[in-house]
Amino acid sequence: MNRRLATAAFISALMLAGCGLQQDLSDVPIGNGPTGPATPITAPTVTGKPYDWSTTHGHVVVLDFWGSWCGPCNGEQPALDTLARQWMLKGVIFLGVDIQDTDPNAIAYERSYNVPYPSVNDASEVITSEYNVLDPPTIVIVDAKGNIVDRFLGTLVGVANDLTRLTS
Repeated sequence: MNRRLATAAFISALMLAGCGLQQDLSDVPIGNGPTGPATPITAPTVTGKPYDWSTTHGHVVVLDFWGSWCGPCNGEQPALDTLARQWMLKGVIFLGVDIQDTDPNAIAYERSYNVPYPSVNDASEVITSEYNVLDPPTIVIVDAKGNIVDRFLGTLVGVANDLTRLTS
């Protein structure tokens, strides 16, 4: 029994050490990835309603790429909800893009966090690919002219600054 316990402790230590080899998301530079025209998003929401990209014309848009299975997404969601509620009052449009998920899981996630904006299903990752998103959580900001101006991987730090700049 002691041998099993020692083996389990050794494997756990190796797994924890391996996590230290991964890049810390807070070290990823802000503004990475291509900018340029945003691809119009035409997909049903996770509740089955059609999403009309034309409603974003003339508005700053925050795209939240997430998955219910994503631990960092779960950790970030309460702060993102607060940010969304604040900026939606100022005309900023928020849209979630649910990656590699099922609609029931996405709906349960949205309900558990009381997410104030709709999300489209991107189980096939077509939208994710078009926006050059490698991992969730990623925030992509689109200006009122329809151009991608910034992206944030694993952090909300700087999002409010961009929104202030773009809505002033």
